[in-house]
Amino acid sequence: MNWIGILPVVIGVIYLIYSVLFGDKVNYYNRRFSRRNKMTIIKSSEFLRVQLNFSILNSIFCIISGLLIIIFNLNSLFILVVAIVSSLMDFLLVVKSKMKGYVDYKYN
Repeated sequence: MNWIGILPVVIGVIYLIYSVLFGDKVNYYNRRFSRRNKMTIIKSSEFLRVQLNFSILNSIFCIISGLLIIIFNLNSLFILVVAIVSSLMDFLLVVKSKMKGYVDYKYN
């Protein structure tokens, strides 16, 4: 068993608890994108609902991938895959909210 896989499981559980407790707070994780652009929330409740859904999906993905790393004794480099996919899911939140019209971005 690869016990380094416990790291994504713990991060996933902590992130799940955080996202449920602070579901009414705007979290904007993609800093490189946010430095160049200003985000204006148009429909706050819908954006927060989509953000909560993405946060729950992201934490479930972290928990499941950590369990797979532990059970199947996968290489420790798969933790990087978990980090990359989690970052892509955060970027998908930006794209999805823009497509639905929940936010507007002012490009600098």
